Amino acid sequence: MKNTCLLFFAILLFSCIGCTSSSKQYHIVGTLPSTDYDGEWMYLVPVENREGGIDSVKIKDAAFEFTGEGEEMRILRLRPVLRIRIQELLLVTEPGEISVKADSIGSVTGTPQNDALQAWKDDLDKKRNIYVFAYDGFKSSKTREDSLKFLRIRDSLMQVDAERNFMFLKEQGNNTLGTFMQKSLRSSLNEQQKKELDASLK
Repeated sequence: MKNTCLLFFAILLFSCIGCTSSSKQYHIVGTLPSTDYDGEWMYLVPVENREGGIDSVKIKDAAFEFTGEGEEMRILRLRPVLRIRIQELLLVTEPGEISVKADSIGSVTGTPQNDALQAWKDDLDKKRNIYVFAYDGFKSSKTREDSLKFLRIRDSLMQVDAERNFMFLKEQGNNTLGTFMQKSLRSSLNEQQKKELDASLK
C-alpha cells in the first residue's frame, strides 16, 4: 500500500512538471503558398538578443514548425533571394500556439501579443494607401491651395496614427511587444501622450 501511494505521488509530480514545462513553450505552426519552397530553410532570428542563436527548420509540404521556450521578439525569414516573394515576419515567441501564414503579405496570430501586433500592422497597411495618395497629390499640385489640401490630409492621418500608437503602447505596457515597439513608435506621439504613457508604465 505504501509503495502504491509513493508511485502515485511520483506520477503526479512528474505529470505536473511536464504541464509546467509545456505551458511555457511556444509552438509556431506555419504555412507557405505552395510546395515550391519545400527543401528551403525557414529561419527564426532574434531581433535583439543575438546570443539567443538562430533556429532553423526545413520546409516540407508547404509547412514548417518551431517549438521552444523564451519570450522575445524574433523574425521569421527565408534566405535573402526569396524574401522578395515571402515577407519577413516579426513575432513574439510567447507561450501558446502561434499560427503563421508566410506569403507576399503574411500574418502571425494565435497569442495575445501576436494578435495585437497583427491588428496594428493591418491598420498600418490600410492607411499606407492614403499616405501614398496624399504624397502623390502634393507632388502633382499645381496651386498652393491644392498643396495645402494634401498636407492637411497627411497631417490629419498622422494625428490619427499618433492616437492609435499611443493606445497600442498603453495597452501593451511593459510586456515584450510593448517594450520593443516603444523604441520605434514613441517619436510619433505628442508631448502630452508621452507624459501619459510614461505615467501608465510606472
